[in-house]
Amino acid sequence: MITLTPITEAAKLQEYFRFRYRIYSESRQAGVLNEKAEGQDIDRYDTRARHYGWYLNGELVGCVRFVEPDESEDALPMLSYMSESGPRNAVKQFIAERRSQGEPMVEASRFSLAPEHRGLRTAKEFVLAMVRTMQPFGYEQGLFDCDERHSAFYSLLGFDTDAAAESFKLQGLQFRSCVKRYDFAKVLARNPGLMEPMGVTQEQKAA
Repeated sequence: MITLTPITEAAKLQEYFRFRYRIYSESRQAGVLNEKAEGQDIDRYDTRARHYGWYLNGELVGCVRFVEPDESEDALPMLSYMSESGPRNAVKQFIAERRSQGEPMVEASRFSLAPEHRGLRTAKEFVLAMVRTMQPFGYEQGLFDCDERHSAFYSLLGFDTDAAAESFKLQGLQFRSCVKRYDFAKVLARNPGLMEPMGVTQEQKAA
C-alpha cells in the first residue's frame, strides 16, 4: 500500500518542485508549465497547497498537491487554465455547493509518477492513497482534471464525471480533458480496504 508523506522542509520542497518539472516537461502536459520556471514547477497555488510525496528507499518517485479553494476568481488551479464557460461554471458550482453544506473540499493536482513506476496497479494505489491521506483532515469531497481517455479508469475506482465538464480543452494542452469528482463514501464503498491501516501519523498532524 502506497503511503504519501507530507513535504514541508525547504530542501525537500526544492527536490519536489524539480521532480514535478521533470515529469511534466517530458509529458503531454508540458503546456501547463510556467515558461519562466527554470527547472522547477512552481505557481501561485503552491504557497497554500499541501504537498505530498511517495518515497521508495528515500527516493521521490511520485507526488501530488492538494489545494483548497479561496475566494478569488481562479480559486483552484484548474480554473486558471480552464477557458470554457461550461466547465468553469460547473467547478464553481461544485465549490459553492460544498461551502453551502459546510463540506471542505480540495483539488488534487500535479499528479506525478516516475516513468518506471507507471502502470494501472500503481496508478490505482497512488490515487487511493491520495483519498486516504486527505480524509482524516476532513476532506471527503474533491475534484481533479484528467485526460478524458483516462476517465473510465477513475470511474472504476468510484469517481464521478462532472456532466458539465466531461470533455473540454485546457489552455496549453492538445488533448481533451474532463473533471472527475469524488465523494469519500462512494470511493470507500468501491474500495473497502481503502482505510487499512487507518489513522493520521504524527508527521501528518504536524504538517
